[in-house]
Amino acid sequence: MKGGWRQGLAPKQLSVEWTDAVCKLFFEGTGEEYFAGSIHSLPVPEWDANFMLFDSEEATPASMRGVLWTTPFKEETIRIVSFVLDEGARGKGWGSVVWNLMADILLPKGITTVQLEVRASNQRAITFYRERGLEIQQELHGYYRQGMGYMMRGKLQHYHPNNDTPEQEE
Repeated sequence: MKGGWRQGLAPKQLSVEWTDAVCKLFFEGTGEEYFAGSIHSLPVPEWDANFMLFDSEEATPASMRGVLWTTPFKEETIRIVSFVLDEGARGKGWGSVVWNLMADILLPKGITTVQLEVRASNQRAITFYRERGLEIQQELHGYYRQGMGYMMRGKLQHYHPNNDTPEQEE
């Protein structure tokens, strides 16, 4: 992938074309069906801790491969509202790259804790978050239309495994 993570638009900033691309990404990545109104009403401000992943130098809806949307939650806490990668971007280190970008931006602002919700059946994501220091704090019954969720929380910190650099395709 020649692109990478870039500062991303907040949901309220999305045009129809961008919103359609995000809805498609969410459905393919999570199985959850979102509509324009539900995307635009997500509690995500316009700020420097929102990111979008692109597979080319051009930042277009067609080249978007991932989204990380966050919001300040409490004084020292950030909430991840949405973190999704398309299937082709998963398992290649892109999640770790954006996690570290998020930490680079938020730690100097005094944000030391991260909180999120994750589908209980999404073991890959739960493992990803546990490797970054988050733990399950609460079961969330009825949070997702299709099954139970967990609320996870932990210290915001950089993640540096032995080799988690994104794989570059030629």
